[in-house]
Amino acid sequence: MRLAARHPLVPPLLLTLLAVPAAWLLSSPAAAVALVALVVLEIAMAADSSVPMAGIAARLHTPTRRLFLSVGLVAGVVAMRLLLPPAAVAVTAAESPAEAATEAVLQPAEFASHLGAARPGLAAFGAVFIWLVFTEYLFNVDRLPRRRPWLGRGEALLARVARPRTASLATAAVGSGLATWLAPPGDRVVVLVFSAVGAAAYLAVRAVATWALRVPEPAAWRLHVYAATVVLQRGLTVFMLFEILDGVYTLSSTDTGLGALEQASVAAAGVGIGALFLARLTSRVDEAKGLSRLRHLKAGAAYVLGVLAVLLWVSLVVPVPGVVAGWSGTVVIGAALVTSLPRRRSRRGRLAA
Repeated sequence: MRLAARHPLVPPLLLTLLAVPAAWLLSSPAAAVALVALVVLEIAMAADSSVPMAGIAARLHTPTRRLFLSVGLVAGVVAMRLLLPPAAVAVTAAESPAEAATEAVLQPAEFASHLGAARPGLAAFGAVFIWLVFTEYLFNVDRLPRRRPWLGRGEALLARVARPRTASLATAAVGSGLATWLAPPGDRVVVLVFSAVGAAAYLAVRAVATWALRVPEPAAWRLHVYAATVVLQRGLTVFMLFEILDGVYTLSSTDTGLGALEQASVAAAGVGIGALFLARLTSRVDEAKGLSRLRHLKAGAAYVLGVLAVLLWVSLVVPVPGVVAGWSGTVVIGAALVTSLPRRRSRRGRLAA
């Protein structure tokens, strides 16, 4: 227990060490290898997502933050990763949710085909939704004091626009309009409609979050409602990064040599372990006050969302390689970290002097 408390990655590592031999014994060596590969991918993406998630956790009050970092983050990410794709297929293929979920497990090739057909709408929806989340930072929608601009004067000017909400919606309209115009003719109506749905969904989530924090000292249940909107936003972002830009769905791979139920079990285990890694990494960043000690890390976390939204719009016109999607967040976070370190060191030097 002491070891787990001091080293937050111990629980997910222990779970991985138990799950891999179990997959080997209960299924096959191929299942164990597939699980290791999926867990490695999940850990890599968790490392990118932990910084933005810590920024979200910092906005929550202590009791709600604790729930968010322990249960809410894991449950939200797992639900978004495993349930949103069947829900999308159910809507676009005119199936019931139960039929879509069954198809995902028992007929992965057909499900992958249906999900591919739903992809333009999902990408358009996600691009607008995530862009609007990013512009909360870019235009300083909440008018937070003492903002530290990362990219210099231009960013500082954008943070002081007269009508930040209007600027957010206007830039989202421009992005979705360009994507609609440049998209293949057969996808244009879908892109336009789902862009509008993405904006409406964001405004609805934002309205719920604002209502939850409207009173000066909100009750615990209101804070939980607010935390749920946060989980929804980030869970959708993680889903888009994995499933849309990479062009694959966790349960739809057919080249692993595993049966349908084996694939489903491996996917569920891998996603669950990855979500636990994400929660523990986020908790570690939050406890270490990494976002306050490294002055530009929070800005880098916000710009990851902006880059993802742009990549989603681009992917409606030309394919985006998975390596680009996977490394873009790493590059942005790395740049934010590097540009934060010199200022931190110079302050220490002045204090020592």
